[in-house]
Amino acid sequence: MRKITLLLIALTVLAFSSCKKSEEDNLKPVTIAVSVQLDASVSAYNFGLKGTAIKLTNLTNGQVTNGQTDATGNISIPSISPGNYDVQATLTVLAADYSAATGTSTTNDITFSALIKSLSITESSTTVPLILKTGRIGDWIIKQIYYAGSNTSNGATFRDQFIELYNNSNEVLYADSLYFSQAYGANSKSSAIDLSKGYYQTSTKQYDWTKSIGMSNDQANTNYVYAKSLFMISGSGKEHPVQPGSSIIIAATALNHKSPFTGADGKTISVKDPSLTVDLSGADFEVYLGDYPGVNPLASDIDNPSVPNLKVIATGGARDLIMDATGRDAYFIFKTSEDVSTWKKYPAPDQTSISTSTDLYIQIPISYISDGVEIQTPLPANVVPKKFGSTIDVGSAFVSKGQYSSQSLIRKTSKTVNGRIVLTDTNNSANDFTELDIPDVTKTVFK
Repeated sequence: MRKITLLLIALTVLAFSSCKKSEEDNLKPVTIAVSVQLDASVSAYNFGLKGTAIKLTNLTNGQVTNGQTDATGNISIPSISPGNYDVQATLTVLAADYSAATGTSTTNDITFSALIKSLSITESSTTVPLILKTGRIGDWIIKQIYYAGSNTSNGATFRDQFIELYNNSNEVLYADSLYFSQAYGANSKSSAIDLSKGYYQTSTKQYDWTKSIGMSNDQANTNYVYAKSLFMISGSGKEHPVQPGSSIIIAATALNHKSPFTGADGKTISVKDPSLTVDLSGADFEVYLGDYPGVNPLASDIDNPSVPNLKVIATGGARDLIMDATGRDAYFIFKTSEDVSTWKKYPAPDQTSISTSTDLYIQIPISYISDGVEIQTPLPANVVPKKFGSTIDVGSAFVSKGQYSSQSLIRKTSKTVNGRIVLTDTNNSANDFTELDIPDVTKTVFK
């Protein structure tokens, strides 16, 4: 019996020692090597890779490690704790250098970026390759997004939401045929996504659109986004000029939300605290669904006859322009003279059959998109899979106080050129935006 007892003790000590050694190995710092290169479409311009900013974010404790690559685009970062990381690379090419190399004149510095989400780093030495890409150099950008809405008891809830679009160029632009959209995608929190379902992308946990019924394009995820809602500014081509450094506001409902008004059902709609909301009666455009076939609009969706309505292409099943106040939307703008309503439409990848009631989403080429902004929730546990790849928005943004806080996102100022304010556009909303505690509808506030 004594021999058996001693044997059990020895085995226990051995198992404990092995377990302890395994845990120590898992906690041992590792080295990560990051290697960046430019996308093939621009590699011939030979923009220098030296100084590309590398940012590692530990998803467990939030610790950030920064570094810069050498002239070959490489960097070795030692003593990293094993775990899951977001790995981001950013290279900024000065406007003059970009213009000289490409022959494309621009007054804005151009940012190339890449991002790998939730990369597991456990090996003693890990190499991470990143391909730097840039979004389309767009003159139209999103300046302000008021998606959070105002207090549900004392404010206007979501009735006062709006988006502000800005002419970031040095010439007059026309808003005719400018489209605004909310992208469609998987909207459950990332931790709840079940990859075994077969219709999600393993790398992003977002829908795999190659699995949609009728899809025959193997670039369905990389070259396109899919529109949930889609609205267009109508015009013959030069009806709506916007000066350089100026903007337009698109309101969900272009009314003064500080004051009582009569809803479509004849009842009075008012707020208890007017300071929490805004006066949108002077908006440039509004979304009105009261005359759109098949839609039973909200009583608060009142048509302001002095403000032009956007042409409605798709409502996304909503009864007004409703932005997700919790922060799970992705917004984009593009311009085209084509008839977008004739573009291909597909069901969500989780649909197994199509009927007359199945929702279809218009496929939008990424190459058409001039700007996109991804919104997330401020609560890390509730973050949803990104709908945009790095060519549209490598990061995401949110207002710190969350839903119904009256806060809006506003793009930061980059510089002033001959009195014209140029807004920051690094293709990373996490860097490009800050917030206002009360939205600005005057178009005169910059940060």
